Amino acid sequence: MSKDNNNRRPDRAPAPPTEASEQEYKVGPGRPPKEYQFKPGQSGNPKGAKRKPKPMAPDLKAALEQALNKPIKLKQGEKERIVTMAVAGIEQLVAQYAKGDRHGRRDLIALAEKLGVDLMASHRQAIQDALATNQDAILSAYVQRKNNKVVASAPVFAPPELLDDDPQEQNQD
Repeated sequence: MSKDNNNRRPDRAPAPPTEASEQEYKVGPGRPPKEYQFKPGQSGNPKGAKRKPKPMAPDLKAALEQALNKPIKLKQGEKERIVTMAVAGIEQLVAQYAKGDRHGRRDLIALAEKLGVDLMASHRQAIQDALATNQDAILSAYVQRKNNKVVASAPVFAPPELLDDDPQEQNQD
């Protein structure tokens, strides 16, 4: 009996088919009949893979950029000025934020974080000054509490023979 050549090592060349090996070929799972096997040089899918649909993201991005760059006239009282849609939208978002709109606040903070804008830059020194004065008040109150504890000493528990009868007489001496 001859061995089946199921080993798929690249260093071994497949044995040429002989009458004995063709007779021993067993059809089963993963072993289609010879007439249905792919012929050498023939693809499994002659039509090829289906084309993927073109992604919409680049088109949408271009459309958004074009819309944001469109000029628009804004009236502020008697004045008219021409700005882009993007600038008008940012100004409107900042106005909503200033009015206290929670959605405007959320969107502006997210946008500023994404763009790397420090919203507190102009107020940072004022905040530091307010904290410094507040910290001074807290520290002075803490020191005063500690000093009050030192001045008001705890009662001394000692045997009566060790205690002086009149503590004020000792202070005068």
